[in-house]
Amino acid sequence: MREQNELKAQCNHCKTIFSVKSSSRTSHLRRHLNSYLKKVNKDITQYTLATQPSLGGVTSIKNYKFDADECRQAVSTFIVCGKHSFRTVEEPGFRYMMRIASPNFKNISRHTAARDVLMYYAKERDHVKEELAKAPGLICLTFDNWKSKHTNDEYICITAHWVDKDWKLQKRIIRFRALFPSYDGLNIADELVLCLS
Repeated sequence: MREQNELKAQCNHCKTIFSVKSSSRTSHLRRHLNSYLKKVNKDITQYTLATQPSLGGVTSIKNYKFDADECRQAVSTFIVCGKHSFRTVEEPGFRYMMRIASPNFKNISRHTAARDVLMYYAKERDHVKEELAKAPGLICLTFDNWKSKHTNDEYICITAHWVDKDWKLQKRIIRFRALFPSYDGLNIADELVLCLS
């Protein structure tokens, strides 16, 4: 652009105006661009706008801050709830989806995904233990066992039930495993004892 017969350049990002002389070079423009980009990209967890649909069809806008740990926990939840293999995180389609959904997400290997699932399992197990320790009253245990139609294996599931301090019924699965022969009351009692120890 020209301003009073003098050639000027305007930064596309911050709109700063620089003089451009025919005798000068462009190093001052490059320095400005590099310093500006460092300031802008200093925090990789910068805020972005995320839209959230709400009731009545109106869309609300909120600040969204990328959190790598939360994203990896969501991937672990995806793997566990969908019964996906750990190898899913290495598939090109999954990586493409994550790149589009969250450009800041760093790809992980199947080994890292397996470690993450085990780590989140341990955290959740400790959380359930804390909940059970804080239960204000009695804790009731129920169990269910069944036979798989496909493999003919027997399984047992033990669930804890209690009423919390807000009088809400809580329940958590505290043990799920294969049940080995014989499938009698003594074997089931042994599983209950193992679960409580």
